[in-house]
Amino acid sequence: MNNVNNYTVSQIYFNIAEYCLFGIILGVIIGIILYYNLINRKYNTVAGFLFGGKNMSVISVTLALIASHITSITLLGVPVEIYLRGTQYWASALSLIIVTFLTAVIYLPVFHKLQLSSSFEYLEIRFSTHTRTIAAVMFIISKLMLLPIVPYVPLTAFRLVTDQLAERITAVVCVSCATLIAVGGLQAIVTLGMVTVFLAIAGTGLPSGLALLPMGLAKMWELNSLGGRLVLYDPDPELEHHTSFFAVTLALSTNWLWKMALSQGTLQKLQAVSTINKARVCLIIACVGVILMKLLSCTLGLALYAWFVGCDPLLAGKIKKHEQLVPQFLNHLSTMFPGICGIFIISIFSATAGCIATIINSITGVLFEEFIRPWMPQDTNELTCCKIMKVLCMLVGCYCACVVWFAKDLDRLQHVASGVTGVSAGTLLGLFTLGIVFSRANSCGALGGSLLSLLLCGWLLIGAENSLARGALTFQGKPLTTAGCGKVNFTLTAFDTTTTPIPNLLNPIASKPLQSLFRISFTYCPFAGAITVLLIGVPLSYMTGKSRTDSMNPDVFCPLTQSMLHKPQMRSRTVSVEARAPNTQEVYLALDEALKHLKDVIDR
Repeated sequence: MNNVNNYTVSQIYFNIAEYCLFGIILGVIIGIILYYNLINRKYNTVAGFLFGGKNMSVISVTLALIASHITSITLLGVPVEIYLRGTQYWASALSLIIVTFLTAVIYLPVFHKLQLSSSFEYLEIRFSTHTRTIAAVMFIISKLMLLPIVPYVPLTAFRLVTDQLAERITAVVCVSCATLIAVGGLQAIVTLGMVTVFLAIAGTGLPSGLALLPMGLAKMWELNSLGGRLVLYDPDPELEHHTSFFAVTLALSTNWLWKMALSQGTLQKLQAVSTINKARVCLIIACVGVILMKLLSCTLGLALYAWFVGCDPLLAGKIKKHEQLVPQFLNHLSTMFPGICGIFIISIFSATAGCIATIINSITGVLFEEFIRPWMPQDTNELTCCKIMKVLCMLVGCYCACVVWFAKDLDRLQHVASGVTGVSAGTLLGLFTLGIVFSRANSCGALGGSLLSLLLCGWLLIGAENSLARGALTFQGKPLTTAGCGKVNFTLTAFDTTTTPIPNLLNPIASKPLQSLFRISFTYCPFAGAITVLLIGVPLSYMTGKSRTDSMNPDVFCPLTQSMLHKPQMRSRTVSVEARAPNTQEVYLALDEALKHLKDVIDR
């Protein structure tokens, strides 16, 4: 479709209405901060700060769970992925369904029964103190690396509506709001999450709907079909292809299983409701909500391709990288529908603030429970502990703001941080699964499997980064073209009723083959890490001796493992007395009775 014309869209700044709307949203966030930090002080305890008093409603927790999946990646990255590589990402809905089932059946019963302040406390109960410390350090390092990246990604959106100084000021304001939200505890984070969900629906749904007004759904579908973007099943076995069906369903499931079942932020929300049945209801409804948000993002990606089908903005030199594609699209759309760009950026602001607040809160909880509380006197009151956690929130938030303000270019750090986060997620998922599912697993198997997993995934990550820097590793996409640039002005003509294939649209993009393990996509790194922990940890546990299962709380195992542990005990109760090996005293008593009986017979 030749909808990208020869005119250049000028930089669009907020109009008065958009500034007013942004001010209202910022006022709502400030109101949440003031309420939970100055007025509502009844949750000034560790349980109140981390779990909101454990009496929150199902609706609020469900919306907060949905909001935890609404990040700048969802709003900016997924549409670009659809534009470049097609709709195979839709299979992530299958991954979410599988992950939700596994979380509700295997992982949630364990943590809801134990009611731990830090998820890593489980590793000490199940394995050892060393396992707990190593896992906690791994988690904190990965999150501290990821934290500055979260506000950095939306800078590409602000860059088209503000100058460079204003975009950094906006990012720092976002981090500041998120920090103060985190200081307010889980109640404040959940409240912001509820606001974020509705803003994200508006910010994603409105651009898609307005883009379809001139062309219609049928025309958009036809254009994407001709461009090869409608991909329902791509069985490509190549490991470097990170958008194949197996990569999306299998590899992404590992990341989401860690995020939904075991991450500190999600466990805090799931333990904020009173019963496990309510927590399962929250999971199921949240799964449906996240799938709908993913489908909205996929629809926006299809609209992007239908809009730029004849003139790719990157090839045409209008943007510097494809991450700026959505802002460029909104830039064009704002000439027809003023205000739409502001709505989207406001949703980005809210989603980013909520994501940062959740990460800061989870980092604070783990730091306090793992490295500060063990050194404090046992008689320390809850109010003092809560104040220490709020100070930690402020320190972590200041670290994030300083990195965002002073760092000149975070593109390289963004790639490395994503890789480190994937490696740690896979290793930690394998470690927790080893303890929850396998009753014979012990600390030797856990430590050995974790260390080997980190070595393997770290080696793959470093090799892939090196190959990517040398140009030996490339991410292939669908063909793009500039054949339609400068031909037809979209604002002056309607769409044709027929569509003709664009020249050279189906020619494959040249890529450099890489005949080594380093061609494996980053998507598979968490999956490889989790599998390595299990494949090494289980045999190593059997070789180094049995686990202390008999003296362990059975609640540390999932229901299926508990049922398997109870079967041998039930069988042992039904064994007859004759089948038991008698002790020495019983043998002597039996012999004595037999001699007495023989003497009586002889006397008769």
